Amino acid sequence: MYKDATTTAFAGKYIGIRAGADGIEKDKYQKLSALNTEGTTPTFVATTAPILMTAAEVYFLRAEAALRGWNNAGGTAQSLYEKGVETSFTQWGVSAGLSTYLNDNTSKAAAYEDPFNAKNNAASPSALTIKWNEGATNEEKLERIITQKWLAIFPEGQEAWSEFRRTGYPRLFPVVVNNSGGLIDTKILIRRLPFPQNEYNTNAPEVQSAISLLGGPDNGGTRLWWDVNKGNF
Repeated sequence: MYKDATTTAFAGKYIGIRAGADGIEKDKYQKLSALNTEGTTPTFVATTAPILMTAAEVYFLRAEAALRGWNNAGGTAQSLYEKGVETSFTQWGVSAGLSTYLNDNTSKAAAYEDPFNAKNNAASPSALTIKWNEGATNEEKLERIITQKWLAIFPEGQEAWSEFRRTGYPRLFPVVVNNSGGLIDTKILIRRLPFPQNEYNTNAPEVQSAISLLGGPDNGGTRLWWDVNKGNF
């Protein structure tokens, strides 16, 4: 999914651009690690069939179901969590590192240091490790499941965004500059896309009807009905 940086200064390292960065200059940042490549070959191109749901995602869904006490999940939260990671590793052809990864109880989400603009630097958003901990709280267990699910469902960006809004996980870097004029909370990020102007122009009655059901104004800070502002348990 990634390849090493092309400059000698960053050789052997993954140097990317964090989400929500500011002041990105193409001539500088284009030399960082490339997304969506294996070697020099793109993993996804315009003609690649879209991925709607992977087997790994199904295992993570079942892991969450087991964690919530559903008796038809077909396994324990731990076994299904680990199977989800295993299935994702198989999908990407990196199964050789599976055991080491699943037993890693030290690696955490990394802090970010921008090699060109210190304003984009950010501390690690989470202290969670990879290895399953049966003694953890349900909230911590869910964070583990959703964090690994987030990684596994690449490039399903819409689903990843929905999972983040639904659960609050994984913990993400806040944007460096919030241009919403106070409409969107920097900490919880954008919750929905406003209706486009074309809908207001051509379908105004239905737009107003939909807005009345939102429970808030038509902007990116209003939560959808399933995006509830409360704990997961």
